[in-house]
Amino acid sequence: MGMELKLTPMALLFMIICMLLGFTIAIGSLISMGGELRTEALSSLSIPTILVSILDPLAIVLEFAAVIMIFVEARKMGGVHRKLTSLSLCFLIAWLVLNFGVFIPISLMGLTSGSLSLVRIALAVKSSAAILQYIIPLTLIYGLASVREKKLLLPAAALTTTGNFLLILLPIWSVRLTLTRLAGMMLIYRPVIEVNYLSQPYLTLLLMGYTGGILYMTAYISAYFRLRRSLISHQKGRPTWKVEYFSMLLEYG
Repeated sequence: MGMELKLTPMALLFMIICMLLGFTIAIGSLISMGGELRTEALSSLSIPTILVSILDPLAIVLEFAAVIMIFVEARKMGGVHRKLTSLSLCFLIAWLVLNFGVFIPISLMGLTSGSLSLVRIALAVKSSAAILQYIIPLTLIYGLASVREKKLLLPAAALTTTGNFLLILLPIWSVRLTLTRLAGMMLIYRPVIEVNYLSQPYLTLLLMGYTGGILYMTAYISAYFRLRRSLISHQKGRPTWKVEYFSMLLEYG
């Protein structure tokens, strides 16, 4: 590596924690639901709701911080790494805009008016936006990854994107709306989705997503320790201020 990377190892650690949080949400929700998603059975106290409400915001903050940290340091390096990290930042911003600026408003319009078409459009936007988030781990470190890490990153991106995207997309066509009373007063429509993740093709897609996530995590752990070792060796090889001071005395008499 041509320069000392100080922020990048910490950013990689943030991404690893972010991935672990994602696994915790996915596996914890899957186990608690017995492999079947029934949105009608979900409440504010159900395990999937609790996991998402607590861990998902933390994962988003960590991912955003990691992308910013790597982007800032990549600007000093230039080349392919700088371009790819800039692309990662653009993907993350686009993901936030599509979720909070498009998905949520359209969802609210559909649920308040009872429009199934609007609800499906909102879910399609959410699933499309998810593609950007699944590609970010690839573009974020591909420019500084080793050959072995690149061999992990490429299939990780393909498996994660394909598997998770279709997992979100396929149930959209079976979604229906049911009228419910909100806070004991306001009537609002609620989306009802029922998916058996232990049946095909969902089980295959689920395994694809998990496999891609494991490959991503393996590549990031490898990159973290590699860059961490490089940083430590660079710091050990740097002369202390005392050595520099006496070198100056000897040089200038």
